[in-house]
This record gives sequence, C-alpha cells and structure tokens, in this order.
Amino acid sequence: MADAQHAGLPGLPGKRLSAAPVLLLLVCLCSLPLFAAPSPVQAAGADEQEAKLQQLRQHIQAVKQELAGMLGERDAQQQALEKSEKEIGSVAAALRRLEQQAREADDKILDLKQQRDREQGNLQAMRSALALELRTAYITGRQERIKLLLNQQDPAFLGRMLVYHGYFSQARAARIEAMRKALARLDDIEQALLAQQLEIDRLQTVQREKSTRLAAEQEKRRAIIAGLQAGLKEKTSELSLLQKDEQRLQQLVQSLQQALSDIPAASGQYKSLRELKGKLHWPVPGKIVRHYGSSQAAGKISSRGVQIASAAGADVHAIARGRVVFADWLRGFGLLLIIDHGSGYMSLYGHNSSLYKEVGETVDGAEVVAAVGSSGGLSVTGLYLELRKNGRPFDPAPWFKGKPAPLQASR
Repeated sequence: MADAQHAGLPGLPGKRLSAAPVLLLLVCLCSLPLFAAPSPVQAAGADEQEAKLQQLRQHIQAVKQELAGMLGERDAQQQALEKSEKEIGSVAAALRRLEQQAREADDKILDLKQQRDREQGNLQAMRSALALELRTAYITGRQERIKLLLNQQDPAFLGRMLVYHGYFSQARAARIEAMRKALARLDDIEQALLAQQLEIDRLQTVQREKSTRLAAEQEKRRAIIAGLQAGLKEKTSELSLLQKDEQRLQQLVQSLQQALSDIPAASGQYKSLRELKGKLHWPVPGKIVRHYGSSQAAGKISSRGVQIASAAGADVHAIARGRVVFADWLRGFGLLLIIDHGSGYMSLYGHNSSLYKEVGETVDGAEVVAAVGSSGGLSVTGLYLELRKNGRPFDPAPWFKGKPAPLQASR
C-alpha cells in the first residue's frame, strides 16, 4: 500500500496521486470493456444456438426413424440399399477430403522447394563473397590482422579497423550458420511433407478399393430391387409407391419447418430467395429430363420437382446461401440434402452419391454440397431438385437463368 501511495504517473516521477483521482481512475478502468473475451451474453447466446442445433439433429433423427416405419414396413432389400449407399457416400466424401489434403500438401512442398532455392541462392552468394575475400587475403599475404598490428598508422584508426574486421568476420560466420540451419529445417519439413504425401496416396488407394467393392455391392442390391419393381405389373402399385415416397418427403419437410421455427436464422443472414428469382444458377450441368408437373404413374401423379440428367460424381452446388437442415438417406430420394434459405424457402437435392455437408452447417451460394449419383434405386444418374415455400413445392424453372449448363461446360 505504501508503494502504491508513492507511485507516480508515467512521465511525472515523484508526483503523488490524491485519493480522489485514484478512485476515479479505478472506476474508469473497471468500466472499460474486455475485448479479449466474449461477453457472458454472447457466450450464452452461442451455447443456446448450439443446444438448439443439437435439438434439431435429434429431432431429425427421430423423424427419420418414424418415417422408416410409416406407410408400410421397409423390406430387407431397401434396408440393404440404404446401408450400401450411405457407406459409398461416406467413402466418397472421405476420398474427396483426402484429395484436397493431397493438393494442399503438394502446394506446401512446392512452396518449401521455392524457399529452399532462395536460401541456396543466398548461401551461394555468401560462398562467392567468402571465396573472393579468401583470395584477397591470400594475395595480400594471408596475414591481414598481423599487418594491421605492425602498421605505423594512427593507433585509434588501427583499433577501429581491428574492431570492424572482427565484426565482419563474426557477421559472416553468423549468416552462414543461420543459412545452414534454415536449409536443414527446410529439408526436414520437405521430407515430412513427402512422407505425408505418400501416406495420403496410400489412403486414397485404400479408399478407392473400398469404394469399388461397395459400388459392386450396391449394384447387386439395385438388381434385386429392379427385379422386384419389374414384378409390379399394376400401375396402381407404382402409384402407391410414388405416393408413399411423396408423403414421406412431405412429412419430413413439415417436421423440419416445425423444428426450424424454434431456431430461426439470424436477421439478415440470408438474402431473400425471392430477390434472386430469375437469377439463380442450376446446381448441376446437364439436361432436364423431367419437368415440374410432368405426369408419372400413367398420369395419376405429377412431379413436384425437376430431374436433371448429369454425370456421375459431378459437383452439386447450393443454389443460394442457407443452412443445411437435412443430410441423410430417404426412401425414394436416396441421399437427400435439404437447405433452408430463410423466409420459408427450402431447396431439396436428391439421389446424390455423396453428401459433403452436415446438419447445421451454413453454405454459400454455388458452394459444393454433394455429388451427383443414382442413390435411392435409380438406374440412371442425375439430380432431383425441388424448391418449396412454407412446405409447398413450386415450379423452380422461372427462378433460374436459362437452362442447365451443358455437361462439357460445367461451371
């Protein structure tokens, strides 16, 4: 306390502070905000949002389990198909991540090689300078310091020259040592990255082999389902299946809307999809082979979305910024991704071969979210796309610019 009483202000040593200014200073300091840590209100808000997202995930899982048993029990072939397609999707997503890691490792290796080349250039310049100095010392008799000592010049000048000579020698030695250590570090890092690249290549090979085995199993299961579907000779049976699939999807969307009402997106987070009408880009290149409203099951049911024929494995892009609210397998639609764009708008992407996003993730417009496939028992590859407003599907065509890009001109 005595030390505190005698402490002076910076720049005013010896000036004592009276009690009143000290108290005023303390009050001011205590009133300053703490920028290093979030406020309790902000932390509580983040925790609350995370808790709600966890509730959403749990709710979606419960809804999916309910859908699995509604409108009739699933047969063993459908269960096997779901398991196979989900495993293939997981492997494909893991392979994509590994390929990205491999590209990043290649970039790091290239950067390190460039750094090494620069360091070697600097080291070579130092070596050339040292070689020139050694040749000069040899020519002058290799006894430069002794000559300086025996020189009859001003002693002060002699002292300065000796000091400078020592500084130059030490500096050169220090630079050479630093360059050597830096080069050694770069070599170590490069070797580590090369080893990492070899490990990634090995993992990619394993993943490709696993994906091939799973694809073969999937084709076998699809053949079984195709045989069962071929046995449905009555159109009423086809109609019943399509109606049940649509009812499942409708029930899912309604459940999602109910859950999302408890965790609305932050104000201004998404640009209204209505403002983007006529400006959206199609999520995949290809050709529309089934339009909105086209007839199915002998004209007894209409399509609620569009089917775009596209190349297997092609990137599926989000049509606009939003939040992923479903990413799982659903009978009739395979690996399905649903994005909530706010204000009641949703986009649905079905029959993917792999899903790259999880529930709760925010995606930007044109961001890659999945890969084109034929999951759900399709015999051809393509993307099924739906747009919905407050749970009701509407024709997506007027919301997009022109037609999907040709396959050879994938954006």
